[in-house]
Amino acid sequence: MMASGAEQQAIRRTGAERKLVSVMFADIVGSSAMVSGRDPEDADRALRAVLAVLTGAIERYHGTIGQMLGDGVLAIFGAPHALEEHALRACLAAQDIRAAALAPGSGFAVRIGIASGEVLAQVIEHGVWSDYRTVGECVHLAAKLQQKAEPNSILLSHDAVELVPAGLTVQPAGQLRLSAETEPYPAFALADVRAGRRTAADLMTAAPGPFVGRERERETLLATYEAARDGFGTVVLLSGEAGIGKSRLVSETLRKIPDDGCTLLQWPQAPIRRLGAPEDLEQVAASLLPLADGQDPLCAAAEQAAGPLARSAMRDLLGLPVADRVWTGLPPAEQLSTAIDALAGMTVALGRDRTILILVEDVHWASPVMRRLLDAVTRALTGAARILFIATARPESGSAWAPEVDALSIRLDPLRPEPTQEYLNRWLGTAPSLHGIKEMLTARSQGVPLYLEESLRALETAGAIVGVPGRFRPGTDVGRIDLPASVHGLLAARIDSLAEDLRRTLLTAAVIGPTFDVALLRRQGTLSEAELLRQLAELEGGAFVRRSRLLPNLEYSFRHGLIQEVAYATITRGDRRLLHAQVLEALCERRDHDLPGRMELMAHHAFQAEVWPAAYAFGRAAGRRAEQRSKLEDASRHYGNALAAVDRMPDTHRNTLRRIDMSIALPRALLPRGVTGVDDHLKRALALSDAADDHIRFARASSLYGAFEWVQGDIDKAISLSREGLAAIGLTGNLDTRVQLLARLGGALTEKGLFPEACGVLQEAYALMQEGPRFDRYGMAALGPVVAASGIARSQAEMGLTAEAIRSGQLSIDAAEDSGHAFSKVYAYAYYGWTLLLVGDAERSVPVLETALTLSEMIRSRLHRPQIMAGLGYGHVLLGDEAHGMDLLDRSLAAFQVGMSYREDLARIWRAEGLLRLGRADDALEEAHHACQLAQRTGRLGHFARASYILAEAAWAAGRYDAAAADALRNSHALAQRLSMAPLVELCANGLGKRARLRSKIRS
Repeated sequence: MMASGAEQQAIRRTGAERKLVSVMFADIVGSSAMVSGRDPEDADRALRAVLAVLTGAIERYHGTIGQMLGDGVLAIFGAPHALEEHALRACLAAQDIRAAALAPGSGFAVRIGIASGEVLAQVIEHGVWSDYRTVGECVHLAAKLQQKAEPNSILLSHDAVELVPAGLTVQPAGQLRLSAETEPYPAFALADVRAGRRTAADLMTAAPGPFVGRERERETLLATYEAARDGFGTVVLLSGEAGIGKSRLVSETLRKIPDDGCTLLQWPQAPIRRLGAPEDLEQVAASLLPLADGQDPLCAAAEQAAGPLARSAMRDLLGLPVADRVWTGLPPAEQLSTAIDALAGMTVALGRDRTILILVEDVHWASPVMRRLLDAVTRALTGAARILFIATARPESGSAWAPEVDALSIRLDPLRPEPTQEYLNRWLGTAPSLHGIKEMLTARSQGVPLYLEESLRALETAGAIVGVPGRFRPGTDVGRIDLPASVHGLLAARIDSLAEDLRRTLLTAAVIGPTFDVALLRRQGTLSEAELLRQLAELEGGAFVRRSRLLPNLEYSFRHGLIQEVAYATITRGDRRLLHAQVLEALCERRDHDLPGRMELMAHHAFQAEVWPAAYAFGRAAGRRAEQRSKLEDASRHYGNALAAVDRMPDTHRNTLRRIDMSIALPRALLPRGVTGVDDHLKRALALSDAADDHIRFARASSLYGAFEWVQGDIDKAISLSREGLAAIGLTGNLDTRVQLLARLGGALTEKGLFPEACGVLQEAYALMQEGPRFDRYGMAALGPVVAASGIARSQAEMGLTAEAIRSGQLSIDAAEDSGHAFSKVYAYAYYGWTLLLVGDAERSVPVLETALTLSEMIRSRLHRPQIMAGLGYGHVLLGDEAHGMDLLDRSLAAFQVGMSYREDLARIWRAEGLLRLGRADDALEEAHHACQLAQRTGRLGHFARASYILAEAAWAAGRYDAAAADALRNSHALAQRLSMAPLVELCANGLGKRARLRSKIRS
């Protein structure tokens, strides 16, 4: 019978969140046979006994029962509360269940499947039932794995295996599919798992990432070891957040300790205790056995150190029979105290004639009993004990153990930018093409080595980087890389350890962003100002957030961007949209003067709230503002969002024009960043403009398309597109569009080598600009006067008009400086530096190009960076610093991107000249050949003429001046004359004259 509408509406969903979990399906094999022919009560008793084993193991490792089935159970580890080691806990629970099934007389068998991944977890409630429901691919995968498993076997997914870093033994178990359309998933059979974590000793035999930025701390630890070896026992507390590198620092210290008989005692602490595992004191007692050559000598040593009862305590801890009635008659509390004193006294006694290093990792997880022992041991480290005691702890754990005695405290902070860069250079390599990836990793990891290492492995797995350590290169552009599951689990567990009110505040703040205004946050709830500030102070004390601004508004920032990322990922998409909409509403009531960046925030929240008209309007405005400030990445993001928003709006004429404008604006913001692959946007803009019969927009799209063809090497197409645009607007086009097209056409003609024509076109554009605003960009990435004057300067220099070229270049610099527009400064200084090189003033060119390079790095503009670096290298070569100059030239060539051959031929011409100066004529000849081919392929006549001249010079110097080299020199001379390149004409004439005189002398 179908439920009524009222009954269906009574079903409630509460507490829905996205969680990273491990799901376990456990099925009782042959459950039908267990109940067949039995009385219902007997059948129930039999099944409940088996289910009790399953649920007991699940609860032991803090799992949650999702569903109780008639013959099995669905368990979730990591929800509703996140668990740092959810996959390990699921494996341990499964192993305990299997062990119970394999025990003699158990009377049952099980099949178990475990998979890890992201789920939507929520409570589903009805009047007569409730269910903790998890939905996600990994739930179905766990069920499939359970179905595939043999009786009393455990199958794991690949993701589950990857999340257990140590102590897991598995064997391949084939593949399975969720459906015929999906790719197969590998399965692994669980052989064994131990409840341990990767320790410092494990790292000594592993292949971790580079060790950087901790050398001083390592030397401090080595010094304390030397002191302990000399009889001065020392206690060291090494603290730092999870993933900061505490175990790595200890492992690197252990590598440096000389092999002089030191004994390492490891007492690692963990949040998980396996069923049947020895108690804390029993494990410590067992660790001392190698120091006393067996059980009896150890017990004797205990008696000698602390008396007869200590001997009995030690026998009891080692599991040996104890005949001492005094001991057996003691109350348990007194037995515990005696055992602790015995262990502490004996440990210190053993350290009087040998050097011992006691390592207690993750002491924040120590049990109360273990803490008492640690207090006793550290108190006893006086006199001549040769013991170094090192404990590692997380400072955010409020209940972490701290020594009662004076101790050396070492706090590890995130790596500074310099060591982080060294880490990335050693892992990835130093190729300039990796610059963007390194910037992203540096910002994302914020100096935490674990985040760096896991992110790098995720990039390699996704194919975003390819190669071998130290020699990686960018691979496939896979877009955003998901946060590694190991890091996600660690941070989610930290977040879920908060009190519920603090956690909710943190999740709401994550929606606002990595930095959040307190007044905005308060608008999202019902907290008073005083209560909210109290919560933020508590979150700040827990190292989740920090105060980042007081005026004009009170702001906080997340301590790590990844905490914000994980908190945001916990919220369902539907809840995010609602929260973003609430934030947008609050932002509309604020004003720019009391909330810096309000426009950018409105653009972001409108887009995330899917309020498309607002997302378009605010995204467009934020993109313009960012472009004006040369914040190129921000401009690209805002324009991209505005374009995506208008694509979701109704198909009206007005929205069509908006699509055209954003299809032009987005590539324009991408151009200075050196980003290619925008053809689809520009072709779309051309097609829509043509269909709408909008000549102005058609001309603008043609102009920008030409600019991209120019920088990608197709000069002829760039010229053609610019001319098409001019033809489209005719004589009636508006000023902005005509200036833009003339400037782009003049630039392309300059690159072609048609310098007199280019000069005329650019001067026409420059004259028209005098009618408009002084600092207008006319639809270009740089200011119009800067673009025109820079191109004029370069053309004049090529034609030998030195004074005029310097004057034009200085006009460009003045305009850029007066405007304050950062990308215009890059453009002006780069062109002026190249102009100075062309007129032979290398000394003045070097500081100018150094300024251009610095500015380009500041605003992350990659478009001109390789050419600036090449010009700078050539300048150093001309000034006699050949080694530094050639290094810069080599680095510039490595920086050229695939498909972005913008002036690579000129860089190779300069490099060939440098090789000639170094006497490497054969190498220079090869480089000149390469430059000729590039110039010819891209249609750059001026560069081809210059490359042909260098080729002839290199052939002459190498003693390989043949007919082909002679033709190259003659062709260079003729082409230079045609292009009005007076300085090159003179060089070629001198070369031809010198060869002619030599031939005449030989004939004589």
